[in-house]
Amino acid sequence: MMDNIQKETKSKENRNYFFILGIISSISLSIRLLIIPYEVPISLDGLDYFGYAIAMSIQGDFPNGYLYNNFGWPTLMSFIFSTVNFDQMLELMNVQKIFSSLISILTVIPIYFICKKFFEHKIAILGCTLFLFEPRIIINSILGITDSFFIFLVTLVIMFIFIKNEKLYFFSFVFAAIAVFVRYEGFLLIFPIIISFLIKKEFDKKKTHLSLGIIIFLAIILMINVTAYEKTGTSIFSPITGGVEYMNYNIIMNNPDYDDKFFGEDEENKNQVFIYNSLSGYLKFLGWITLPYLIFFIIPGLYLMNKKLTTNKMILIVFSFFISGTGFYAYGRGIEETRYLYPLIPILILIGCKFIYSLNKKYDYRKLAVVIISFVIISSVGYLEYDKNDNVYEREIYDATVFVVKIADGVNEYSGNKFVRTAALENSWPELLPLNEKNKMTVNIKKFSSKNSESLEQFLENNKNQGLTHLVIVENDKELFLKKIFHNENEYSFLEKIYDSKDLGFKNQIKIFEINYNIFNLKT
Repeated sequence: MMDNIQKETKSKENRNYFFILGIISSISLSIRLLIIPYEVPISLDGLDYFGYAIAMSIQGDFPNGYLYNNFGWPTLMSFIFSTVNFDQMLELMNVQKIFSSLISILTVIPIYFICKKFFEHKIAILGCTLFLFEPRIIINSILGITDSFFIFLVTLVIMFIFIKNEKLYFFSFVFAAIAVFVRYEGFLLIFPIIISFLIKKEFDKKKTHLSLGIIIFLAIILMINVTAYEKTGTSIFSPITGGVEYMNYNIIMNNPDYDDKFFGEDEENKNQVFIYNSLSGYLKFLGWITLPYLIFFIIPGLYLMNKKLTTNKMILIVFSFFISGTGFYAYGRGIEETRYLYPLIPILILIGCKFIYSLNKKYDYRKLAVVIISFVIISSVGYLEYDKNDNVYEREIYDATVFVVKIADGVNEYSGNKFVRTAALENSWPELLPLNEKNKMTVNIKKFSSKNSESLEQFLENNKNQGLTHLVIVENDKELFLKKIFHNENEYSFLEKIYDSKDLGFKNQIKIFEINYNIFNLKT
């Protein structure tokens, strides 16, 4: 009788916790949906994923020529695009942003079960809260790129590692294989899976399961890769082998790479520079991703976690090391982006939960939960407000870029350069843009840097035979000689103003000038 009552009470508590998690997840999703810049189209890498997804949804197969290596995310998006009736480019791009946000929210499911492996339900709920309101995760999730899906898959892999049922354990190999096609560095996941398998005592007598798991992993990769290669002629292994070759030839053997802007042609100790920048960059960006609130949980959590080294903690350490591999490589080459470390955040949250667990022993859970959730949400919203983009400016510079793409052969580099391909796609929509040698959508308009020019005359002289035809100038342009043009346009007879956003009632003033080289040549 008492057992039944206890079971019913426990079941009711679990339902209450899931209800609370649902509410918190809904709030987090609402924040994402509120800050999505619906009026601003996708650009850069997100545009390549968009083009691939559109092409695949139309063709119903791997699109010929479009394949580049991280095609798992756009492949998934192609199925979504096939189910919606929108035909406007911007509407479809917003679908991509929303779906990426939903994937990010779903990541709390594996996070919850991972936390449950170490702590009770109520602590797991707070751990999920730390993830749901992490501002960098929120910002990244609305971009429509690969990271949200990749983080979801990595977290699923870790979740299945901790499941005692060895049959379900095989799903870690399955999701790791899928992760390879989302981001090719997902290939690194096989190593912590194997190591985790070996150090888990319950599998000591079942080594055949490890062999079978590796076979499953390789079979999925080879099957998808062969199919994709037949359709596109591009292999998933190309960037992996390319990265290995780069490390061996340029870093380990210390050979010169005259195309590597980071090291330079005169660098004699590339391997030392690479190691130094890997470590310093890793520590710097690891610190950054703990702000604004994770750091308050992680530092004491690390202290508490180190008191006793268990098998599960060893597994987390192993995963942390290999997940960090991409960051070490990128930072060693001078690529500075925090997102390479975002897959670490679920593990960092687990460390933070150790501190929350210790607090729960001293304080009432309800009061503690209110304080933590309030602190996390306020900190997150404050960071989002501080780091938010000016979407009005983004939209206005995009509209100007749409105009530029229609009439210009070459322009100066400006804040709207990232929108050039997107603007060209809108002008050709529903037709997709042609592909370049890297299998990415491209446009013929050239972009010219003014960094090496001390004056407007020098800038024009250096680039007039290269295709520079127009200048796009914003009011607070960083380049002084371009800023001078903005405020003194009448002094330049060889510049004809053909666009002024002020005439359109825009909030931000953007001017576009056509260069008359006949007059310019006479003056110079």
